[in-house]
Amino acid sequence: MARQSKVFPVLIVIIIAAVLAALFYFVALPIIEREIDMRTPSDERVNLRAYLELSEDDAGLLMFGEERASSDVLVRDGAVYWDAENIGRYLLDELWVHMDEQTLFLTTADEVILAKAGESFYIRHAEAVPAEGVKPEIVRAGAAVFFIEKGQAYISFDFAKRFSNFTYELFANPYRVQLYAEEAGYDMASVVKKTELRVLPDIKSGIVCDLDPYFHTVFILEQGDGWSYVRTRDGFVGYVENRRLGDILPLKITVPKDYVPPPYTELTEDRPLCIGWDVLAASLSDIVENAWPLDVVSPTWYKITDASGAVNSLARKSYVEEAHALGLKVWPLIDDFSSKYERADLLMSTESRNNFVSYIIGEAKELGFDGINLDFEDVPMEAASGYEQLIRELSVACRTHGLVFSIDNYPPRPRTEHYNRGLQGKVADYVIIMGYDEHWSVSSGTGSVASFPFVVDAIEQTTAVVPAHKVINAVPFYTRIWSTARDGTVRIEATPGHGGQARWLAARNLEPYWSEELGQNYVQTDENSKLYQIWLEDEASMQKRIDAMKEYGLGGVACWRLGLETPEIWDILGEYTRGAVQ
Repeated sequence: MARQSKVFPVLIVIIIAAVLAALFYFVALPIIEREIDMRTPSDERVNLRAYLELSEDDAGLLMFGEERASSDVLVRDGAVYWDAENIGRYLLDELWVHMDEQTLFLTTADEVILAKAGESFYIRHAEAVPAEGVKPEIVRAGAAVFFIEKGQAYISFDFAKRFSNFTYELFANPYRVQLYAEEAGYDMASVVKKTELRVLPDIKSGIVCDLDPYFHTVFILEQGDGWSYVRTRDGFVGYVENRRLGDILPLKITVPKDYVPPPYTELTEDRPLCIGWDVLAASLSDIVENAWPLDVVSPTWYKITDASGAVNSLARKSYVEEAHALGLKVWPLIDDFSSKYERADLLMSTESRNNFVSYIIGEAKELGFDGINLDFEDVPMEAASGYEQLIRELSVACRTHGLVFSIDNYPPRPRTEHYNRGLQGKVADYVIIMGYDEHWSVSSGTGSVASFPFVVDAIEQTTAVVPAHKVINAVPFYTRIWSTARDGTVRIEATPGHGGQARWLAARNLEPYWSEELGQNYVQTDENSKLYQIWLEDEASMQKRIDAMKEYGLGGVACWRLGLETPEIWDILGEYTRGAVQ
């Protein structure tokens, strides 16, 4: 019995030890291992191409300041290319790539720069009619200026940098580009302990790159409690532990201003102008006899006749000489009213635009007129970029040859947004609102030619994108007599000028009444089983509009058309443009 009593305690100890060992092995050890594992950083590295979402070998991430760009760059033979849409939006706003012609245009205030797809040179002063003594110049670029691939144009950063102010740096494996286009302030921190940039704020997250205290500082994008979201100087973004970073200090990035763009000089006057369109229905001296405040006459001389840029002309040098003798400047009108050609064929052809610009500048040199008035009223949406390029090219031609450049526009409506009044306000001297024809045909219904709300709305929308001193509002010297039959048929019975309107009222002994809402006089009468309506254009409606033009600080008034007005109108216009009456 004594022997058994000694063995039993030993067995108990062994059993307890086994239980404790089992508990340690199956319970405590996994807990310890998990704890150690949780505290051990992952050494797994991410696939950088996958992390940056780069699908092609020659594609590269572009960091635009602190933001990733919406599209990647391409790197070819060491040169960096970005898509033309973004180059134009952010770096070169005077850029246009004509995909069909595979041609790039960069049109500044005083020249047209041209390049062909795949060519490693470009041509400066490629405008249709360079300034006196200026010749086209071939400039070598070292690499292709731009190329077209899979329906997309890509433009070299090195080319863009010659005509814009920005800095960029290219990094490889995989490609990344860090670009700065403007001066900006950033928060920076140095790396004080060797660490890693990780995908997520977690030591178990994948490693993007190593950060060395001797070589790395980081841009702080967002600081959290334990981790900060940062960007490295070479374009990687991710998370780093705050304890691995030093103090946060401000850093200012500056962009050298090596490129100074030529200024868009203006040939505008320091007081409001008075312009009158002349449809050549009478001699100039007769038609301007009472128009004492008139500054500029715009004869309707030129009509584009086909898509080659050919122009039909009624121009006469003697007219210019007579106008100058009368103290008037001459800005001939050029219209696109012919229906015999496709507008897109004209506007989207470099050869046709050059033909047109060359012709007009040649006419100015020969005849001696002072400016041009472009009146394109049928620009199709698909040719909007060609129209924009035409007005850029005309701007260069007019500026370098000393001509005033004015452009006529409908009152702003969604259907004419592609006329790009903002661009017009930049490149042209004057942007003219054709502030009439609010109601102009039976399809539009009866109504005013130019009610006050209609005029003010056009002025407000235009001056929102064009400097007010460049905006001219055109006023009507005419109205329309509307009739509505008992069956509802609407007709325009006549389109009289001021005098014809007055005679029509006098013949019927009618007294108009003033509409405060429309800002003009109105009259109606029943005659021959029809309702006749006229929204009058007279001194009262003119004064109302002129007051608004003063309020908005416009650059003047234009009149459609000379010969339809009564003499009294000129005193209203003269008080506006010259501060006096005759």
